[in-house]
Amino acid sequence: MGKTSNGAKQRYNEAHYVQLKVSVSPEVAAAFKEKCNENSVSMAAVLSQYMAIYSGTAAKNSLPPIKTATRPDRRESVKTLIAKLEQIRDAEETYRDNIPDNLQSSPNFDAADDSVAALDEALELLISTY
Repeated sequence: MGKTSNGAKQRYNEAHYVQLKVSVSPEVAAAFKEKCNENSVSMAAVLSQYMAIYSGTAAKNSLPPIKTATRPDRRESVKTLIAKLEQIRDAEETYRDNIPDNLQSSPNFDAADDSVAALDEALELLISTY
């Protein structure tokens, strides 16, 4: 297989991608670059994936890359997952608790209540085995 010229790659990228300029503090940039290097992923790939998730354009089941090669890496991933699940549970709980009394027998209330219960159960299992 032949090598693609830099010019051809540049033309392809110009035709299929948009460049964005992001300004962050030097500390954040250094920490982000270090974390990407640790996980052997490109900074552009991580940012693109997060942007797709945030904007709702990500493919289903698309998750940002995480480092899971060693047990400490996996433990750190579980710790991060617990924190995110707690945030989601708290948001769902707030939503449920703010549903007016006259709508507390509605499908939306039941779904929120079921979600809170399921998240609590998942958190209990994760925390107990962590």
